Amino acid sequence: MKFLILFITLVLQHYRGINRSTTTSRSFSKWFYLFQGRPWLQKLGRTGRYILIVFIPSIVIGGCFIIIEDQLLGLPAIILEVALLLYVLSHADFERHVTQYRKDLENGDVQGAYRCAEQYLSIPEIELSDELAKMHDQVCHTILHRWFEFFFLMIFWFLVLGVPGVLLAWFSLQYSQLVHCEEKAWRPMHWLSWIPARLLGLTFALTGNFVQGVVIWKQTLWKGRAPADIVLYKVALASLSGKNDKESCMDAMTNAEANTKVACDQMLELQMLHRRSAIVWLVIIALITIVGGTLFKVSYLSGL
Repeated sequence: MKFLILFITLVLQHYRGINRSTTTSRSFSKWFYLFQGRPWLQKLGRTGRYILIVFIPSIVIGGCFIIIEDQLLGLPAIILEVALLLYVLSHADFERHVTQYRKDLENGDVQGAYRCAEQYLSIPEIELSDELAKMHDQVCHTILHRWFEFFFLMIFWFLVLGVPGVLLAWFSLQYSQLVHCEEKAWRPMHWLSWIPARLLGLTFALTGNFVQGVVIWKQTLWKGRAPADIVLYKVALASLSGKNDKESCMDAMTNAEANTKVACDQMLELQMLHRRSAIVWLVIIALITIVGGTLFKVSYLSGL
């Protein structure tokens, strides 16, 4: 059932072109600011505030979805879950902006690429000047992290825990953006991302340059404090690189400074890497669904 819901969601998102210009949820922002300025809230501490604003709503709303799953053959639940996933994943649909950025580079329009990145790709404090490599490095880093946080992370927790899982991941992500916590102070989002980031990193290696990608992946696998964005950034660049082991991932980035075509080609490879990884996981989910359904039927028939 989850595969069907996810498949319908992705098809609708692709053909309807549903996307949002911001990564911040206005509905969650209203909920968040509803509690701000209340003296008793500060007494709860950081963990208490997180439980109140994020964890409890995830469980309550997710529980309501579970209750209606048995109503009318589950059709209301399917419709609502598709609508929820469409809303969540619409914040990750910035493919056209990435394509525009790549086309600007292809045409040698560095200023146009900068404006596109600054306006649509949420690149903080880009110092353009003449350092194309630095700007391109920031763009690649941010795109990889956004693809992960607003797409793969949500799908992962939907498949593992259903609606409560995707709500927990979504609310946690929104909460982390609003409170602007430092890395050490913001552990829930870190641990929610830990396993999915390693799995996606392995997928990057499998669908790209496996020899170099898996080496970097192994180096970051058990580093518990390594942020998800750093893990994905290093593994993705290693998976894209066709160079020998003596040349670091950053060497490819530095080459972009001399030639916008190098940066353009790398961005295209990055887009293709993401698409291949998404296809791999859709196939894996489909196989799990088929095998799981088959085993359930076998066990049911054997019990008759």
